[in-house]
Amino acid sequence: MKGSNTRYSEAEIAAACQTFLKLNDYLQVETIQAWEELVAKDKGSIDAVPLCIGPDFPRVGMGSFDGQDEVDIKNRSAYNVTLLNFMDPQKMPYLKEEPYFGMGKMAVSWHHDENLVERSAVAVYSYSFEGPEEENEEDPQLEGRDPDIWHVGFKISWDIETPGLAIPLHQGDCYFMLDDLNATHQHCVLAGLPPRFSSTHRVAECSTGTLDYILQRCQVALQNVREEADSGDVSLKSLEPAVLKQGEEIHNEVEFEWLRQFWFQGSRYRKCTDWWCQPMTQLEELWKKMESATNAVLHEVRREGVPVEQRNETLTAILASLTTRQNLRKEWRARCQSRIARTLPADQKPECRPYWEKDDPSMPLPFDLTDIVSELRGLLLEAKA
Repeated sequence: MKGSNTRYSEAEIAAACQTFLKLNDYLQVETIQAWEELVAKDKGSIDAVPLCIGPDFPRVGMGSFDGQDEVDIKNRSAYNVTLLNFMDPQKMPYLKEEPYFGMGKMAVSWHHDENLVERSAVAVYSYSFEGPEEENEEDPQLEGRDPDIWHVGFKISWDIETPGLAIPLHQGDCYFMLDDLNATHQHCVLAGLPPRFSSTHRVAECSTGTLDYILQRCQVALQNVREEADSGDVSLKSLEPAVLKQGEEIHNEVEFEWLRQFWFQGSRYRKCTDWWCQPMTQLEELWKKMESATNAVLHEVRREGVPVEQRNETLTAILASLTTRQNLRKEWRARCQSRIARTLPADQKPECRPYWEKDDPSMPLPFDLTDIVSELRGLLLEAKA
């Protein structure tokens, strides 16, 4: 997050992160240069394929482009996330064969990069370790590509008739996917012999899925909560069905898209940094307030004298979310206790969190919502009878 002070467990990790920040800045400059060349070609009515191989791709004439083009180019090149990958093919017992064009073994299958700003660029830095100079006699001779060298493959999306393209990746190469290439084409990574790591820089869509986003969502849900300063009791400002429904949906989003996803990773994150500890503690506290809000809704449903129509509207608003919550809690609990999870090293074992026993006095509702969901269904059926 902007303005955050991240502490790393080791100086080498901190130095590596700074290096990737510098690489990110460098690739952004290179991407804008490539965009400008593409815009110049497009305005000159020159047919150009929006794919550039670096670092020594040709520097053609810049041409002229207006201010809006410049702003648009910078926005679509503002890399805000990088994905680091490493693979040693010699240690992989099995790699899939590329199924359509006979390109050989794949490290990454055909795909689009997803959750990106529309028509934004993608930059990939590729570093393969030094390998043997002689060819591997055991590998078949594949037409069009050396199986000892890593390649990136491109093909038209969902088209296996038009031949694909395999481009070699030498040590220190980078390549850029510009404009709509990622949308109109799929790409794959074809394994070579030496180990390789890559850094894929993207302009991620951040309207959802960020910490700022989910904290704002929590505030939306808790706007309907009134907490008594003295007793700590919780009541609701509004019983409008739409407001209750939204609150329960956000409750589920926090629990299953954030808290449980995070703790399922065990404590591996602590190897690099403790930065996420405070935000996740904050989210868990907000989630607990949402548990109290749900409890307040249930009190209202059970209260004598509530008009039948109002009770039905409330039940209809919350029942689907509570049913989903119960089902997902059961699924996540099973995952954490699975045979595979039990075989993981101690620091990688999933933690089923939040979890609490039935009689925990600090929690307003039980972990297992089976009885509550059955009760609500019964009340709804009774009203319709």
